[in-house]
Amino acid sequence: MKKLLHFTVIVFLFVACKSGIYDTKYVAISTKFGTMKVELFDDTPIHKRNFLTLAAEGQYDSLLFHRVIKEFMIQGGDPNSRHATREEHLGSGQIGSPLTAEINFPRHFHCRGALAAARQPDRVNPEKKSSGSQFYIVQGKVLSQSELAEVETNLNNSLKNRIFYDIQPYYTDSLKYYQENAMQERLMELQLRIMEKVNELAEKEGLFSFPDSLRKIYTTVGGTPWLDGGYTVFGQVVEGLDVIDSIASQWVDRADRPLDDIRMTVRLIK
Repeated sequence: MKKLLHFTVIVFLFVACKSGIYDTKYVAISTKFGTMKVELFDDTPIHKRNFLTLAAEGQYDSLLFHRVIKEFMIQGGDPNSRHATREEHLGSGQIGSPLTAEINFPRHFHCRGALAAARQPDRVNPEKKSSGSQFYIVQGKVLSQSELAEVETNLNNSLKNRIFYDIQPYYTDSLKYYQENAMQERLMELQLRIMEKVNELAEKEGLFSFPDSLRKIYTTVGGTPWLDGGYTVFGQVVEGLDVIDSIASQWVDRADRPLDDIRMTVRLIK
């Protein structure tokens, strides 16, 4: 009975200690270029708990920032990078399983210093699930109003393309018939009707537009606005933005991996 009681106490203490880490709000991501202090958002609880768990277990320690693109972002968290050779391709590994997306746009967006979850592309990941461990931190750049307008246009075109491919099967037989019988006038009429339907559905679903508050940030502080609404942003660098710049300025190979390894350690800040 005493042994059972002793074991129960140990389990209770372990669970209590484990659950206590989830009250932590900040983490420190340290590299040879300095340390970034990162705030984790409470309204992305799945990603926050996962990141804190991996950090508390030391899972991120000695992993590389394996993908670095200047004026874009720095990416790490691939467990295969810990002992990777120079020639090894990185970016496909993860710890655990994919995480359910927690995309809270426009509350959280891709401004300079944003911490977000990497993921597989839409064609194989339509639910936009996040990697179980890989993340990226935005460096980005300051954009002009015309560049932001172009981003909006591109995002809305992507929405319309998705809608078009969703409804196209309903018109395939008619389109094929008009084409095969050289009925150009009927074909053009149908194509116009399809585009009108696409525009109608896009308006109904909601065309993309940056709020004025975000426009001000993207045109003064900078970021990567074309990623908004597509990836889970779950934190923000509040100190050490210069570390991002130092990492992003390093020489990289054709796979965007820094020529000199940049390793990290991640610690919880009480």
